[in-house]
Amino acid sequence: MKKTNRALGAVAVLGLGLVACSAPDVDGEGSGSGASGSASSSEAESSGGKDSGKTGGCGASTMRAGESWTVPIESGGKHRMYQVTTPEGYQADAQSPVVLAFHGMYEHSDTMKQLSGFSDKPAIAVYPQGLDGGQGTAWQGAGYSPKTDDVKFTEDILDRVESDLCVDKDQVFAAGFSNGGGFVNLLACRMSDRISAFASVAGAYYEGTRDGCQKASPEPFMEFHGTEDGVMTYRGGDGKGGQYLSAEDFVDEWVVRNGCSRDAEVDHPVDGVEHRLYDQKCRSDTEVQQYRIDGGGHTWPGAPVHVGQGRNTPDLHATDLIWDFFTDHPAT
Repeated sequence: MKKTNRALGAVAVLGLGLVACSAPDVDGEGSGSGASGSASSSEAESSGGKDSGKTGGCGASTMRAGESWTVPIESGGKHRMYQVTTPEGYQADAQSPVVLAFHGMYEHSDTMKQLSGFSDKPAIAVYPQGLDGGQGTAWQGAGYSPKTDDVKFTEDILDRVESDLCVDKDQVFAAGFSNGGGFVNLLACRMSDRISAFASVAGAYYEGTRDGCQKASPEPFMEFHGTEDGVMTYRGGDGKGGQYLSAEDFVDEWVVRNGCSRDAEVDHPVDGVEHRLYDQKCRSDTEVQQYRIDGGGHTWPGAPVHVGQGRNTPDLHATDLIWDFFTDHPAT
């Protein structure tokens, strides 16, 4: 879709992070592996800058291809962290997409890394870590969420990733599972100036995840949901974090927001899965896609590990479908 007010470049947002060896440990987290030190923002900008379309980390990165680091970061007066992985073909002077991947309630960035497998894609994968507010780790937007500004945390992560690594700011994407999927919706409504496309799997669409959506711009959005999800039911209802939207009402909100026709193109990519594509008459070159999984549970389809509850769908590979969707929707 078109982002005329964005700086050149792009980053995929899914929830990953990076930490330099010279950075102090936070809450017992190590600084990871890799070369020591990382260029400062001022040093990095001298090698790139907005005019060249490159982020400050271009030419200055100390991370090599295929490395994974844990990065401590201060955000909102709190000690936070994220994991970041560089793709096998990463080069310090070549811009790479970024995918931010957000875990579900009670979970950890390590879990999301294993579950989604975005680190196997040709992108910088970022896995942020949610805080525990007393009811388990979670993201902003649900009644059980910690009292913290995770949108600001995401902004701070992107600032850091762009200063540490060579990022294509026109290809920044965000994906999430369960509570993390609901949070991605909040990012779609609040951070569309920095993130180009969004995807949610078994999302928890509480009222707080829709804050600011009344004035949100059209955005490309992909949604996956199982009809037998016993945690965040397909039909909506009352959950641990309050009332939440049904999957179909959630998708319809994005169809309307994007100005698309409600007449979807329907196909069945695998048995028991209905794929709905809304791409007619949409504004700003956007589209909406949904995968309705008959009998599917609260899972990430096609994941190599089982996280959640209920039946998985091994023949439907959500990560591959999301990645293809993302690459079809850079900022322009």
